[in-house]
Amino acid sequence: MVQYQKILFPLDFSVTASTVARHAAVMARQFESELHVLHVIPSYDHHAFPSYGQVMTEIKERAKTALNEFVQQHFAGFEVQTKAVSGHTGRKILEYADKEKISLIVMGTHGRGDLGKLIFGSVAQRVVQSAAIPVMTINPAEASRMD
Repeated sequence: MVQYQKILFPLDFSVTASTVARHAAVMARQFESELHVLHVIPSYDHHAFPSYGQVMTEIKERAKTALNEFVQQHFAGFEVQTKAVSGHTGRKILEYADKEKISLIVMGTHGRGDLGKLIFGSVAQRVVQSAAIPVMTINPAEASRMD
């Protein structure tokens, strides 16, 4: 039988994150998994502004606070590991999954059309294509209709 011992939920704090979190919680409960919640702060060219380090430190601190609040609200009763990092979102998700020996990634899609993907790309698409482990993608707009 398939067993997912560690599940990663990459949290983007979008308006649909709660919907995706419900699916991650169901999977974690079903498999009695340790749940990891990761937020990736996009990094920028630090030469663009002189106080980059100070700004990133403040952003990380706020992200950690928001992560803890989100976890308390959506994952009460679960063993949860949280982390906020900065960098390329897809790459950091995959690095974290590898480092922490994650067995399943549960993440949302934003349901962009072809033009949106062409212009913005898709983190979920990149993770699915590059991950060495299963990735469960949730289209929050569709999933919320099931509730």
